[in-house]
Amino acid sequence: MAQRITTTETDDREVDARREPARDPAKRFEDVIWFILAVIAAIIVVRFVLLLFGAREGVPFVDFWYGLSAPFIAPFAGMFGNGAYNTYNGSRLEVEALVALLIYSLTAYLLVLGIRLLTPNSDERKTS
Repeated sequence: MAQRITTTETDDREVDARREPARDPAKRFEDVIWFILAVIAAIIVVRFVLLLFGAREGVPFVDFWYGLSAPFIAPFAGMFGNGAYNTYNGSRLEVEALVALLIYSLTAYLLVLGIRLLTPNSDERKTS
């Protein structure tokens, strides 16, 4: 059976090649913004699906999701003349949730775009 013989020097180079380069703080901040958007979007989508299928209040799982998502939908409540915003009886299409998804996505996109415009390009930083 053949044995593989490697030197420490070769192993160090292999480890260094696999190591990820240091991340730019602006890029990390962009990633945080996208992560927050993904969490908020997931919460709103679960609410939207529960309402679409007519999930009833009083079930702990359903109450948890309605309560968790309510603050994200609240700024858009009643936007389309839906007077029964906080009553969950029967299946309904909550357009406010779709508008919230759109507005939060646009806000995150504009924040990331602003970060990219205000921070120098990584290629420019390397040359200066």
